[in-house]
Amino acid sequence: MRFGLVGTGYWAESTHAPALATTPGARLTSVWGRDPDAAGALAARHGATAYDDFDAFLGSVDAVAFSVPPDVQAPLAIRAALAGRHLLLDKPVALDLAEADELVAAVDGSGVASLVFVTNRYRPVIESWL
Repeated sequence: MRFGLVGTGYWAESTHAPALATTPGARLTSVWGRDPDAAGALAARHGATAYDDFDAFLGSVDAVAFSVPPDVQAPLAIRAALAGRHLLLDKPVALDLAEADELVAAVDGSGVASLVFVTNRYRPVIESWL
C-alpha cells in the first residue's frame, strides 16, 4: 500500500517515516508538509517524493499517515477521507467535538479504514494485557 506522510517534525522524522518505510506491505512514497523544504528533505531521506500541493499528494497515495497538530490534522484528514484515502491518525484527532464528528462522518461516508496511532498499542505486553 502506498502511504503518504503529512508532517515533517520530530515524530514524522523519528517514528512515522521509518515505520512506514520498513513495514512489510507498506511503502512510504509521498511526503507533504507545511514547510516544502522540510518535506523535500524528509522525502529524500526515505526515497519518497515531496509534494507542495495537497491534492496532488492525495492523488499519489492509497493511505495517509498524519504527524501534525490536531488543528492541522482534522481538516486535511477530512479531505483525505473524502478523496477515498485510508487514514492513520495521530491523537487527538481534532481539537473540538464538532470537528472530530465531521472527521468521523467523512470516514463513515467514504468507507475508508481509519486508525488512531497509539504508540504502545501493538507491543506484545500491551496486547496480552488487553
